[in-house]
Amino acid sequence: MNWNRHGSGMRNTKMYLDLLVFAFIICFLFKQFIFVAVISFLLLIGLIQIIYYRKVGKKFEFVNDKKRIRLMKDTSSDFILTFQNKGLPIWNAVLTISFQTNIEPEGISNTTIGDFHEVKIPFSIGYKKSVSLNVPIKGVSRGLAKIKQLHVQIPHPLTDGSILLEFKPYILKDAIVFPNIYNIEGDFAPSKLKQGDLALNSSLFDDPFFPVGTREYEPGDQFNHIHWKASAKTQQLQTKVFTHVANVSVLFVVNVGEKYSVLSDFEDKLEWLASYIDACYKEDIPFSFALNVRASGKVPFVYLPLGSGDSHRIQAMELLSILSIANSIIPFDKLLTYLDLHEELPVATFVMTHHLETYTPLLHRWEQRTNVLYKSPAEIGGISHGYND
Repeated sequence: MNWNRHGSGMRNTKMYLDLLVFAFIICFLFKQFIFVAVISFLLLIGLIQIIYYRKVGKKFEFVNDKKRIRLMKDTSSDFILTFQNKGLPIWNAVLTISFQTNIEPEGISNTTIGDFHEVKIPFSIGYKKSVSLNVPIKGVSRGLAKIKQLHVQIPHPLTDGSILLEFKPYILKDAIVFPNIYNIEGDFAPSKLKQGDLALNSSLFDDPFFPVGTREYEPGDQFNHIHWKASAKTQQLQTKVFTHVANVSVLFVVNVGEKYSVLSDFEDKLEWLASYIDACYKEDIPFSFALNVRASGKVPFVYLPLGSGDSHRIQAMELLSILSIANSIIPFDKLLTYLDLHEELPVATFVMTHHLETYTPLLHRWEQRTNVLYKSPAEIGGISHGYND
């Protein structure tokens, strides 16, 4: 059973039954059969009450399937809660759920208790029935909101008191609010000297899997590039023409802290990074990022390897969404040293940090391997207007 049961009010019911039993015996002894009949009826009701109390909720289930809702600030969605009941019907109950305040209920009354919103919803479900409830929510601020508590309070149908069913397993449904994203004009210069996937006419590299036409054969053309069908039609050797491709990839390196605590512009830097990630996604540019927030695992800081596409963007946004000002920080120079020793730098690297002069000697070495673009935290506000160095 996935519910913790807590009952209240049954003590009064048992006292009521004891009193009825005593009255039944007295009336029977004095042959007051009309009262005996009335009391018997009341005893039957009391017994039904006890049976209902013991059996209700025994085969009542919450469908705890894994579901994550992704939101931006001020966008809306719904928690969908599905219940199945194979036991006694539940009438006039109250369903209560609570979740973190970085999302809020939309259009329904709620109570805020500390860092949680608590929502109460009328609830009933019959025998062998399934019920789905939609709880409308809206994104408020960056972060991950989990359902902390879910319980159903079932009133006694005939007397005072109730039964509280508290769902005890970990609830797999949650909602994540991504950082704000601004419209920017990315400046991601491709490298004509590295092979990649970006179409660029001036590149030195061809994509052998994407021929776009033919031309007359010239001495020096590779034999396997000859288009034999076109050559047969024209009676002259024809060579395949391929799309020219270049490499464009970006690494974002962001210093969000000093010593062992985050800086006051922590949220602004995350929004700046999220905006550039979104720009890379729209232009299908592979990207990676590193922040000097301590993390467990092989890499000692928050690091997303190079990748592209929708799943990579979602992974990046979720990673940025769960970061907190409570996270510990590692020195920025240790992050730079680790990347310098263990990672291959892409075509372009954006570096955002305060006190840039402190890290200049190491970054000058990077300039021989990648196109380093320096960003000042003071310039963050310009990204909403397409600001770029």
